[in-house]
Order: sequence, then C-alpha cells, then structure tokens
Amino acid sequence: MDRGVANARIIGSPGFAFDEDRLRRRAALAWDRCHYPIGAARQLVAIMASPDRTGALGQVRVPTLVIHGDADALVDPSGGRATAAAIPGARLLIVPGMGHDLPPGAWPTIIDAIVDNAVMSRAQR
Repeated sequence: MDRGVANARIIGSPGFAFDEDRLRRRAALAWDRCHYPIGAARQLVAIMASPDRTGALGQVRVPTLVIHGDADALVDPSGGRATAAAIPGARLLIVPGMGHDLPPGAWPTIIDAIVDNAVMSRAQR
C-alpha cells in the first residue's frame, strides 16, 4: 500500500485532490486480487518490443476519443496528441492537472466526453 501511494505521488494528478485513504484502499484491493510483481516488468518489455503502430492508426474508422492528462509524468502529453493526429477525425481531450491516472475529480469531464463520443458513434451508424 505504501508503494501504491508513493507511485501515485509521482505519476498521479497534481491538479486534483490527493486522497491517500482511497489510494491505500485501492492498493489493498489490487494486492488481494492478484499480487504479481513480474507483471509490470512484462508490460514494460512488451511496450519496448512493440513496433510503431502509427501507420495502422490511420486505418481506424470509428469515432475516436483520445484522453490524456497534461501533467502525465509517465507518458508525455505529446503521445496523446500524436495518437489523436494519427487517427482520422479523432477528438483529443487534454485534461488539465491530470497525470497518469484517472482522478475522481476528472471523472465528470471524462464521462461527458465518452458519452459524446458514444453518441457520435451511434449517429454514424
């Protein structure tokens, strides 16, 4: 739980309230669900071994919403901008103050954007 809170302090959202109790409960639930330390290392290796998918993103033909925090210390916001630029017609939502997490304070903005994207998708059928 301490490590989960420490990680949240590094890659979390400086523009939103830091709820240490909530983060501790979440870390405990994650531990109880499945503690598998090698998982993070495997994810990193998979990321490093994966080829560039930018060209393939140009083939996406559904309404797309890319959501990224402007305070993401793990994946620079330029990654979100590049992803949105690579997908024809994609909408980009940069959430001010959001890091590499989904803080509850950002949920209303994110939910509204997802609903709008779903409505666009339905309208295009």
